[in-house]
Amino acid sequence: MTEVERIINKGVISEDFLKEEVQCDYLVTTERKKMWAVLLDLLIEFDKVCKEHNLKYFMYSGTLLGVVRHHGFIPWDDDIDVIMSREDYEKMMTLGNCFQQPYFLQTPYSDKESGYTFIKLRNSNTSAVNELFRYQKFNQGVWLSVFPLDEWDKEKGEELYNKMRELNRENATYMRATNPNLSQADIERVKNHSGKSLIEVYEEVQKIAQTFKGSNSNYVSGIICTTPKYQRKVLFAEDFKEVKTIKCEGMEGFEAPVPVGYDRILTMQYGDYMALPPVEERGMKHDGTIFDVDTPYKEFLKREWNINV
Repeated sequence: MTEVERIINKGVISEDFLKEEVQCDYLVTTERKKMWAVLLDLLIEFDKVCKEHNLKYFMYSGTLLGVVRHHGFIPWDDDIDVIMSREDYEKMMTLGNCFQQPYFLQTPYSDKESGYTFIKLRNSNTSAVNELFRYQKFNQGVWLSVFPLDEWDKEKGEELYNKMRELNRENATYMRATNPNLSQADIERVKNHSGKSLIEVYEEVQKIAQTFKGSNSNYVSGIICTTPKYQRKVLFAEDFKEVKTIKCEGMEGFEAPVPVGYDRILTMQYGDYMALPPVEERGMKHDGTIFDVDTPYKEFLKREWNINV
């Protein structure tokens, strides 16, 4: 039985959910819908554990945009992002045993070959393989990302953000090092690696992210994710003071928790967020990641590249 078949039997989605359709002039294939089914199942499992342990979280980044603009997934999206207070995030770090196979709460402590500096909830019976990192033996199932929301100082924080960006780059370099097929640029990058372990980098990033803890700042940030520009990262604390829910028909009626100030958050991050991007910019955002929701990542790596995990 594939994961999607299991998820249908579980009642998370109906078979109709998988039908190919055009949304916003973009073809959402059955394969894309199958990935959404796995993501939705991860979200429901994460939501269940949060409720059992009185943890509060919010939809975040492109997932928040999808919930507000599309009442579900952005048609070309391929993951889910959520964010929670630092306190609740640290509690979530201890709850790995609450997630049973095929679910896996991935941290640098539960998966020592993983260099991500935030939590990922993975489905181990699926594949979302980063081609550059494929020789690194960590769980590479389809994922839901969990970020901590930290107090932040907008004026003093940019230099610290850049420091975290360099540290994240260190771990991304570390995870490339096991790949024997690197470009010359990546070979040079690996040669120049600092030698810090994945855990050392993770803990340093968390420490920097909490620099302004207890400052009663007007600002907060999911600062440990250093992909976006700094200006998009710093948000108003009051916009996260309360949670409201939006019912998402595109997620089989799931009631998604969003920050009460979602309008200002999305405006600060995306500008006129209700306007769709140009057609040529609508597509999967994780370039270099290969998805196969019908195959466990261990089998996929063995089949495609003879890699044993």
